[in-house]
Amino acid sequence: MDSVMDLGVIVAGGAGTRLGAGVPKARVVLAGETLLERAIRTVAAVCDPIVTVTPRDRRPEARTNVEWVEDAPDGGGPLSGMVAGLAAEAYGRAIVLGVDFPFVRPSFLRSLLAALDASGAAAVIPAPAGIPQPLVAAFAPRAAAVFAAAHARGERSPSRAMMALDPHILTDDVLVTLDGGLENLMNLNTPEDLAAAERTLAARSAARAAARQARS
Repeated sequence: MDSVMDLGVIVAGGAGTRLGAGVPKARVVLAGETLLERAIRTVAAVCDPIVTVTPRDRRPEARTNVEWVEDAPDGGGPLSGMVAGLAAEAYGRAIVLGVDFPFVRPSFLRSLLAALDASGAAAVIPAPAGIPQPLVAAFAPRAAAVFAAAHARGERSPSRAMMALDPHILTDDVLVTLDGGLENLMNLNTPEDLAAAERTLAARSAARAAARQARS
């Protein structure tokens, strides 16, 4: 393995309008923790260094202790964040994680990196229900230039830009075998999504408390 470290890129620039929380997605609170804090904690278990990417007007608070970079110019949106993040540091492998995937487990990210090594591909992309999800994905160094070139041509869709990488796609039959399965790819877009995530985490917390009580 290249001695260059594994880079974590957290794409955190979403306005959060559809979530209806009145704040950017990165600042939405789920079970007492912002989505950005959850994403940093998850990625930090796998990657070093980590960068968070947003537009300048949504720059996260300094207390996150993670490097911040601004979205690539002339665009906005997740591809701009990916371009800027993958250019921020030299890396041997990279994980890109959208801030609105709160159930991603570190073990799932490690599985993506393992698949990247095994496949020799420029990218490993989960495709739940056949829909590629480049915001929970692993990338080789050569992916950065491909995304940058696509962005410079005016492309703004990560899903379209990634096809030039000839990515290794993980379909449902593989995803369900990984730790956490398809739940890793639950995406928060609406108030209903957020409420469902709160219920899931509350149920888990109650189950852990009951288990502790049973052992005592």
